[in-house]
Amino acid sequence: MIVYNRTSLDNMTIRNQAHEAFDAGCISPEENKKISDTHPVNFYTPNIFICIGLFLLTVVIAAFSLGLFFLIIESGIRSFVPPMIFSFLVCYVVLEYIVSQRRHFRSGVDYALLWMSAAFLCAGIYMSVDHMSAIFLSFTFGMIGILFTLRFANFIMAAVVYGALLAFIVNIAAELGRTAQVVTPFIIMGVSVAGWFLSVRLYHRDSLRHYRQSLTVIQAATGISFYLAGNYYIVSELGNYMFGSSQPEGAGISMGWFFWMFTVVTPLFYIYQGIRKKDSIFLWTGLALTAATVFTIRHYYSVLPAEWAMIVGGIVIIAISYGLTTYLKTARKGFTSRERSNKQVLENLNLESLVIAETFAGSPVAPAPNNDFQFGGGTGGGGGAGGQY
Repeated sequence: MIVYNRTSLDNMTIRNQAHEAFDAGCISPEENKKISDTHPVNFYTPNIFICIGLFLLTVVIAAFSLGLFFLIIESGIRSFVPPMIFSFLVCYVVLEYIVSQRRHFRSGVDYALLWMSAAFLCAGIYMSVDHMSAIFLSFTFGMIGILFTLRFANFIMAAVVYGALLAFIVNIAAELGRTAQVVTPFIIMGVSVAGWFLSVRLYHRDSLRHYRQSLTVIQAATGISFYLAGNYYIVSELGNYMFGSSQPEGAGISMGWFFWMFTVVTPLFYIYQGIRKKDSIFLWTGLALTAATVFTIRHYYSVLPAEWAMIVGGIVIIAISYGLTTYLKTARKGFTSRERSNKQVLENLNLESLVIAETFAGSPVAPAPNNDFQFGGGTGGGGGAGGQY
């Protein structure tokens, strides 16, 4: 299903981990070079600056070309649906050619064509349906996102798919009335938990190894959506907006004590899990959501002016950062402030074994010695104890 060459994807993973092992001082430069030579990658992947330039250049070329086409056929256009579908087909065919024949991999050109293809297809479908509901629109976005995720393993498109799923659930709940307002947060929590467990399980499947980056993004998205589903501000303010509640802004909500406790405890739980399991996804998600908790509390209970609150918060964060950096100069229980590889290259033992094996592949093997030595003949159990061999 995936359009990229699987062998090159596997070789790229091996080379990346070998490079990280070299940076960590686990292998020598010769071994790193030999691994790269024995695992060729035929992708074109420029640096980030060239990637951005190619992205913008591709968008400009496509916009001018398709714009010229629209101007030519403008007089005979009765509907914009055929031009949109035509633009989608052109962009998608060029995308398939660029990726499969020209071997572009995250070069900027493929990103531009991918997003333009998805946008034209969504626009064509939207214009072809009169009075498209939000439910059908989120369903359409989700289906298109799934197709592009499976075909191109794009992690941003995977996040779009998950976002479309949540929008689909919220819009269905919006049609059910006031009762759904109470149930929807818990449904989203359940979907988030189920999505996290499913993405973790799929992540460890070898057949889905090329989608691991997308699955990692979904894991982070499920953690965020689980928190937002129980955030007091989201449940109160956004819930009132979505479901047309007549409550005044900032008024209390049912089970408010639970959502306040959830808002405060969940980021702390993420940080604890990240430290205990040494899971960077939990750790960084918890740290980011801590800021959301602070803003939520401040929205309802303002203690200091905004300027003083930011100054005090900045001083506290700097003090904590300095203290932790000083404390972790010496590694403690697996944590250290020293620079190290962020991919934890030695955790994947199977791949490490493959890297080591490939390092010595093709090396000259010493000839086996002439086995003239024969055991036996001794009087001490055949060990030569009798003085003769």
